[in-house]
Amino acid sequence: MPSANPYDLDPEVRAVLKIETFQGKFTTRDFVENTTKNLLKHANPKGAFDPKPFIRTFERSIDELLKLRETVTEQSKDLEASVQLTEAGYRKKLHELKITFEDVVHSFETLETRINEVGNTAIRIGEQLETIDRQRLRASESKDLIEYFMAFNRGDIARLENMRTKDKDGQFKAAIIARRLNTIAKEVDIPGAGDARARIEKYCEVLEKELLEQFDKAYRQKDVLTMKSCAKTLQEFNGCESCIKLYVNQHEFFISKINLSQSNEFLTSSSWNDLPNPQVPPPPVDQGLISLYEEIRTTVRQESEIINVVFPNPISVMQVFLQRIFAQLIQTYLESLLTHAENNSTLAYLRSLAAVHVATKLLAEDLKSLDIRQKDSSDHNSFDTHEESSHKKNNSIAEVLEQCIEDLFVPYTEGDRYIEKERKSLSELYSSLLLKFTAYHTQQKQARATSLIQRAVNQITSSTPSFIGGTNLLDIPTTEDDGNLSISVSMLILKIHAESIRRSVQLSPPSELTKFVRVLFHTFLEFIGKQYVELALDTCLDQIATIDPKSEPDFKPFSVIKNSHSIIHLSQNHFQAAILPLASSSLPIHRDLTFDKNRFMMGVENKMNLAVQRTIEAIIARLNHLLSRQKKVDFRPKDEDDNIANIATAPCNACVECLKKVQTNASQLLDGKNLEHFLTEIGIAFHSMLLDHFKKFNVNAAGGLVLRKDIAKYQETISSFKIPQLDERFEMLIQLGNLFVVKPEILKSVLNDGYLAKLDIKYILPYLQVRTDFKSAGIDTLLGATAETGTGERNFNEKAKARLAAMGLSIGPASGRKWMTLTE
Repeated sequence: MPSANPYDLDPEVRAVLKIETFQGKFTTRDFVENTTKNLLKHANPKGAFDPKPFIRTFERSIDELLKLRETVTEQSKDLEASVQLTEAGYRKKLHELKITFEDVVHSFETLETRINEVGNTAIRIGEQLETIDRQRLRASESKDLIEYFMAFNRGDIARLENMRTKDKDGQFKAAIIARRLNTIAKEVDIPGAGDARARIEKYCEVLEKELLEQFDKAYRQKDVLTMKSCAKTLQEFNGCESCIKLYVNQHEFFISKINLSQSNEFLTSSSWNDLPNPQVPPPPVDQGLISLYEEIRTTVRQESEIINVVFPNPISVMQVFLQRIFAQLIQTYLESLLTHAENNSTLAYLRSLAAVHVATKLLAEDLKSLDIRQKDSSDHNSFDTHEESSHKKNNSIAEVLEQCIEDLFVPYTEGDRYIEKERKSLSELYSSLLLKFTAYHTQQKQARATSLIQRAVNQITSSTPSFIGGTNLLDIPTTEDDGNLSISVSMLILKIHAESIRRSVQLSPPSELTKFVRVLFHTFLEFIGKQYVELALDTCLDQIATIDPKSEPDFKPFSVIKNSHSIIHLSQNHFQAAILPLASSSLPIHRDLTFDKNRFMMGVENKMNLAVQRTIEAIIARLNHLLSRQKKVDFRPKDEDDNIANIATAPCNACVECLKKVQTNASQLLDGKNLEHFLTEIGIAFHSMLLDHFKKFNVNAAGGLVLRKDIAKYQETISSFKIPQLDERFEMLIQLGNLFVVKPEILKSVLNDGYLAKLDIKYILPYLQVRTDFKSAGIDTLLGATAETGTGERNFNEKAKARLAAMGLSIGPASGRKWMTLTE
């Protein structure tokens, strides 16, 4: 039940109107629902809605919320005031701490300064003490040296001998004293010093010899400690040079491999069968060399451990050891290997050289990582850090290895020796690859010489030699296939050249690379251009020139032109991918190579265009010859021969057959615009021939049907070319053929329709005059033609061409068309 006083808030609503309600998660929806839930329970769902209880509740709730907000505001102000007081105290505390910290820092700085002053004073005192100590030691040593020198002068060496024979340390000290005495003896020039000098020198020789014998004995017994002691002592005489020579010269590795080159182990390698074959990729490096390099890696790693322990200066020992390996073992093996390879072929030599170069570079990179630890000399102080010593060590070993590789390969790459080998290899491979091709074309040129004089001129002016490598090209048996251009052969030529370029990048000095690339590219152009593509095109042009119009046309030029086009494009791609990037560093060479390539391609392009044009001329000559077989009575059959009007004439069938062969062969070997231009040229020329041809024969009524049948067959054949320009021309011929079959009385309507309506009557008159009923049917009178037709007939070609040109139907083939474009 609601409260008796309607203006009092419900207790549950009052419970909601507290500050705790608005703390945490609060939503307006929940607040409104909690405020009105009791009112909704007592509302009459069926009666009219009474808003007054809700209004009173919301009004009272708002009043309570306003009071609550005032309370919260006052509390916030109190808290802000409290926070400000606390913050002021905090800032004051921080300021005090900062002052204290600055005082502490200042105290530490003062203390550090005083400590540094004391340290510097201690260092100066220590340096002075060290100097005094060195002076004391030097004075003591000088005194001892003078006593030893005077003893040697008297011939008394007992004291030094007692020290030497006492122990290893004594031996070492005796060696130092002997070296110093020897130096003093060479510099002192006083009376009586000669005897001391001789005795000291003799003593040093005996001592060094004895130490070397001990080292040799310890070496054979693998007594590393004794070797180390001897090496350390010998370091005092000559920098351990004699000991290093003894160690290296008697090393078992060199003794066991000394006759390696005479064993010819590489002859047993299976890769030798593929080395001279350009059609297979370069085989792996010789197996014997791989084994040798693995032994070298293993031996050097093992010896580096011994050298590090035994010798005072292990880097110098390892340098001598590596130099001996390269100069004796590797060089001897390499010379024998390359000599055998060169006896096989130039390609085998170059492939072996490149493979050995790669393997040797890898060997050197492995050996550069040797762990050779630099030691300080007993008489010198080293102030290098560990990193600096390691850096010097690595540089030292690396420099020696680089120099060894340079010395190893310089006999084969110095100057132009290497590139001449590459050029020779390309010439040999290309000449062998193109031997039968060259022989075929040489024999073809020889066969076309019809007299002794012509044969002599051909031999003098021919760009193709009759002899290659002592072989007479005229004696080599060949077939027609040998003379064809081959894409697979061209790809092999490119592959051989690309391999040569890769070797040049590897073996050429960087400063000479662009020059070498130019030499190789010119060799490539000489063979793939002059001795391959151009030679085939020259023979093709000669063959086209000898084509007899009376025989079937030869479509072989199509194959030559297509393959030439493909080969030149392959060469262009090869030039862009392999040549230009390497020549880009030299602008003059880059310019020269581009010019040479474009000049070569322009020459090939001109020959290809000439071959296409001459092929067209040969085909036109063939069609003209076939039309010349037209008989005078072909278009004047007898009236009783009713069936003759339903068949085309023999020359027409022959021309159609020829055109179909032209289209078939051209479609197989030409494509795109080249095919379209070629067929258009043939079609235009044939159209012109037919226009002249139809004026030469008298035509009767039955003959008109025959002629129209011929034209229809021509048009059907030409329409298979699918060239709109030709379709229009032969559509005009169809309309022209109608003039021979229509009755005289409807000629005017025919002449006023289609293409014929655009021509003046005097240009059509020559065709009407060959109708047998021209006079009898009064066609001349019917058309109002003049009796003076000779002038119109004589001028028909020129004037008709002008009118047809205005119609877009020019007569005759186009001249000067450029069929192939290769240069970029």
